[in-house]
Amino acid sequence: MTISIGDAVLCGGDARSQDGANYAMGPKDLVVDVQPGVSVREYVGSDRVQPEHVRCDTGNVSFGVARVFGTPDEALAWVRDSLPAQASEGQLKFGDSNVFGAKSAVTRRRAAVVGCTVWINYTIVG
Repeated sequence: MTISIGDAVLCGGDARSQDGANYAMGPKDLVVDVQPGVSVREYVGSDRVQPEHVRCDTGNVSFGVARVFGTPDEALAWVRDSLPAQASEGQLKFGDSNVFGAKSAVTRRRAAVVGCTVWINYTIVG
């Protein structure tokens, strides 16, 4: 599954590409947590609470991605140069499907370099 935010592709799919260079494999441990915009009203004299949808749904998505490089130096260079340059806001999509609107934002990028592999964990809110 392809995951993108704005014009940045964060995850290219489950399988490795044929060339094996800088291909974002994943998602690993994908979690989608959506909180519907519901306000609970307790009216005086009511025998129960009255839920009311107030149209302010929020949520967050977290997942991990692995990128494999030819050398450890290439992996470090990608973390140094390309990771900070990735889009950090825009519309969050899974393939062609919209998950969150245009105001989605990456709130956390955590990268770990292991040899020629970079493991990145993303947290996105929308």
